Amino acid sequence: MAGATITFRVDDAERRELVARAAREKVNLSDYIRVRLGLRAQGAQGDLDVEIGSELERSLQAQVADHELRLQALEAGGGAERGQA
Repeated sequence: MAGATITFRVDDAERRELVARAAREKVNLSDYIRVRLGLRAQGAQGDLDVEIGSELERSLQAQVADHELRLQALEAGGGAERGQA
């Protein structure tokens, strides 16, 4: 599959954390990062990563949606507090 490469820098601690999270989800680091970016996991041909990646993707999407709702609630609450001051 042809495609472009995106490179970004992380410090050693961030990389270790990403590797650990990918290992917990039983996917390779590349797929973990792709899913976190909202992209499709590529997985290996004939590998179970594709199915696991789909589960991971749904889980991460639900988690991001939950975080978004919590953030909106916090921002709304913070705005109300500022308005009262």
